[in-house]
Amino acid sequence: MLRRVCNGSAEIDDVIQEVYYKVLTMGSMDHVRDARPFLVRMAKNVVLMRIRRDAIVDIEAVANLEELQIADASPSPERVALARAELKWVLGLMANLPDRCKEVFNARRIEGLSQRETAESLGISEGIVEQETIRGIKLIQKMVANIGVNDELFQSRAHAGKFPLRKNHGYD
Repeated sequence: MLRRVCNGSAEIDDVIQEVYYKVLTMGSMDHVRDARPFLVRMAKNVVLMRIRRDAIVDIEAVANLEELQIADASPSPERVALARAELKWVLGLMANLPDRCKEVFNARRIEGLSQRETAESLGISEGIVEQETIRGIKLIQKMVANIGVNDELFQSRAHAGKFPLRKNHGYD
């Protein structure tokens, strides 16, 4: 694949050598899940740096870079939009929780604090943190059971940022 982007075998050897050097100077490879796409991405980056450094750019080399088709591990735009919608939906459900329960649930589930960290930050005992977390989970489960995940009315309210569930259904 480097043959399509590089000008001759000497440049291919240089790119490979530079990739080897970068790999050897890395502190750790623990973050690499699959070596092949990682090395291909590294080689592509080396070629791109070389092209940027050169005063004259071979337009065929730039066009051929798109043909490398490297597996991208980042989420698709659709997945990002879905995740944002799900988060907005969950935050809407959380808005209906009682205040202390909402604070505890947010610290534990959204911010990722430990039970001890949550207790310290809110000035309450770890036992209360545990009780409020369980209470929050049960209340959210109850809301989901009553409303349903795909309820069109709820979805339209979610987009409008309106969640009148607390008053209407008495989840306190």
